[in-house]
Amino acid sequence: MMTDFRDNGMADEEIKKMITPENFLKYKDIEKPDIVRDFKVSMATDEIARLEGIEVPANAVDEQMANLRKEAGDGEFDENRMRASVESTLQRRQVYDFLTEHSDLEVEYVDEEGGFDENLMNQLAEESLQREKELEEKQAAAAAPEEGEA
Repeated sequence: MMTDFRDNGMADEEIKKMITPENFLKYKDIEKPDIVRDFKVSMATDEIARLEGIEVPANAVDEQMANLRKEAGDGEFDENRMRASVESTLQRRQVYDFLTEHSDLEVEYVDEEGGFDENLMNQLAEESLQREKELEEKQAAAAAPEEGEA
């Protein structure tokens, strides 16, 4: 998150002021569910890959690494870290492809609390139709002087 601030042009001094124990605890509380979910997905895909013998071909990793090197140009490039990340990403894609090919899913629609709000949908439809009508009127009004000039 802090690197995002730096990338967007925020001064390092301002970033350092934001780094406090209180802000860290807030950040940790906000990000914890996402981190836990990502960790579980990572563990599950790693295990599926292991059980199903899914391996990333070396040439696919090399190809991606060449593209990343080209993009980085003369910038910093941690070869080992990037290689591990590329391998992980490619393996995750292969696992998802495997699951897509071998799954038999049925969609089950669950009516959530509150359900479908027909009044809201009607209101949105009416507003949309009104905007279209206004746009058509503006276009017709703009075209009318042009017809008079011709």
